[in-house]
Amino acid sequence: MTESNVPVIAAGISASLLATIIAASHYVGFDSISDVFFEGTTLILLGYMFLTLKTHLIPYSKIMIGAYLLLFNKFYDLLTEVPFIENYSDKYEVIDTLLDDGTLLVAFFLIAVGVTAIVKSIIREGMKDDLTRLYNRKKFPEIKLPSFDLIYFDLNGLKQVNDIKGHAVGDLMIIRFAQALKEYCLREEMAFRVGGDEFIVTVEPERAITYINSVHASLLNESISFSYGIEKATKENFDEALIRSDKAMYTMKKAKKKSTSSAQILYR
Repeated sequence: MTESNVPVIAAGISASLLATIIAASHYVGFDSISDVFFEGTTLILLGYMFLTLKTHLIPYSKIMIGAYLLLFNKFYDLLTEVPFIENYSDKYEVIDTLLDDGTLLVAFFLIAVGVTAIVKSIIREGMKDDLTRLYNRKKFPEIKLPSFDLIYFDLNGLKQVNDIKGHAVGDLMIIRFAQALKEYCLREEMAFRVGGDEFIVTVEPERAITYINSVHASLLNESISFSYGIEKATKENFDEALIRSDKAMYTMKKAKKKSTSSAQILYR
């Protein structure tokens, strides 16, 4: 029996047991067979869902506790359909209310808190680049600095690295460059990957050159070079500054290519 079959088998056994209980309802004396059916079916469905998702829910303790409480609550509801248990619970109204309504309230609260945390985590992860773990374009609206130096970076020679050494080596080059960008960001500064070999960094006003020099120094002994463009920006004119810094970066990149080509011609 594989683990994936456990929920189905458990649901099948529970359904058979419920059918047997309903068939014996004449001897038990249930007040309402329909209530037993719906309470039991709800418990079976919840149990099936829990067993199916259990391995995925283990990291989320609040949801796990909430799920156990919800299962207990539905089991208690089904149990109190038995006449003598119902009569007994009626004698202790406060305890009955806590076991019935109290556990249900706490269960829904814990599940709601847990699901909210998961949704927030998904949203946060959606704002990060999978390869470098830097922010992506979706994070632009949440730039922390009100005014900043906007630096548009582009890795030089990534295509050649991918073509000659393979994309795995190219990915390592991207990851290393991203690490350098993140390493020299101050608390409110942010680094983004916006394309295959293109990156954006927002740094405090007048700090762009210092930041670029720090990144350059950290990569001196590695075969990683880059071009960049700098623009002063605010949240309000960010889109325009992004376009201007992109153009400035490509101007530098073309100049580097031209100088490299001239050097090769002279060498020949």
